[in-house]
Amino acid sequence: MLITIKSSTLLTLITKYYFMNIPKIVKASITDLERVKGVLKLGFASDALLRWVFPDASSFLKCFDIWMEEFSKIAFENNIVYSEENFYGSSLWHPPGVEFDNSSLEPTFEYIPSDRIEVVAKFFEEFEKYHPEDAWYLSFIAVDPAQQRKGIGSFLLKEALQMIDERGDRAYLEASNEQNKALYERHGFVEIGRVQFEDSPPAFPMIREAK
Repeated sequence: MLITIKSSTLLTLITKYYFMNIPKIVKASITDLERVKGVLKLGFASDALLRWVFPDASSFLKCFDIWMEEFSKIAFENNIVYSEENFYGSSLWHPPGVEFDNSSLEPTFEYIPSDRIEVVAKFFEEFEKYHPEDAWYLSFIAVDPAQQRKGIGSFLLKEALQMIDERGDRAYLEASNEQNKALYERHGFVEIGRVQFEDSPPAFPMIREAK
């Protein structure tokens, strides 16, 4: 039996389906810390750069938890932790002019392979050369691997970049792989360097000028 659907009804159904599936982005609070840390940990579990720093799985889980605890402090204090409403994705931003205290990560350094620690230090020192003081810094962004390809990462970026654009400021980040770099480029970021030493994976400092 042939079922006929009016074009207006079909359009309504398609529109309803589209808007039902648009990720809703919210600002997370400190009470959401564990959920934010959890999704970021899932998202970075296979990140080439961080797993080069912490190749042992148990060391990564332990150390990344400390990293998220420390990096999230500035973001929560300034109310710039963006998350998908179900915490399928989250991002941590730092405002311009705020300097992160790298010494807070020292408890994790002992878990970096001894034959690699000097190269790791050199790697992150090189990042500092690109990091502008007058830009909003996207320190971490990740989506639960089970929830990827739903536009969550793009909507997390859009929400923060709208706020940054309204202020007339620029934004900075470091892409840890080519796939993420392509996503950031679609949102106006431009590669300004390439960081790679010895056997490390490459990473790409990127800037997005004020709009």
